[in-house]
Amino acid sequence: MQCEICGRKIEGKPFKVVVEGSEVIVCSYCRQFGVEKPSTVSQPGVTKVVLKKKKSVGKIEFKDVLVEDYNVIIRREREKRGWSQEKLAKMIKEKESLIKKIERGEIVPEPEVVEKLERVLNIKLRETVPDIKIELNKRRQTLTLGDVVIVKKKKK
Repeated sequence: MQCEICGRKIEGKPFKVVVEGSEVIVCSYCRQFGVEKPSTVSQPGVTKVVLKKKKSVGKIEFKDVLVEDYNVIIRREREKRGWSQEKLAKMIKEKESLIKKIERGEIVPEPEVVEKLERVLNIKLRETVPDIKIELNKRRQTLTLGDVVIVKKKKK
């Protein structure tokens, strides 16, 4: 039998230890890297019952949010079609000044304007993200960074 940490052949009695949550069989030297698991003596006719506590997960709802670079996408798609800001404004029945401010990133367009732009330019400016409602247990009354952070992966 080999040690599951160092790979050496186990001479003598192997040890069961818990290392970072995983139970491994190790040699006498590597035994120091984990917490030794006590051996359980089973009795005939006795079964061990393990009760797992359910994690309290908050409700997850999804809602649409505007993508970060909406202004760049709108400008790129407009220019790709050879349209002026004035022409785009007329097509969606809005003012040209609104299109200019949106493309400069000075304002965030209203949902109705976003819908019009998506339809006319045939693009997606919204993405669906989870909106997580967190229910705190009685022992912990404050939020941690891990409770609220959602990691976004960078597109390649």
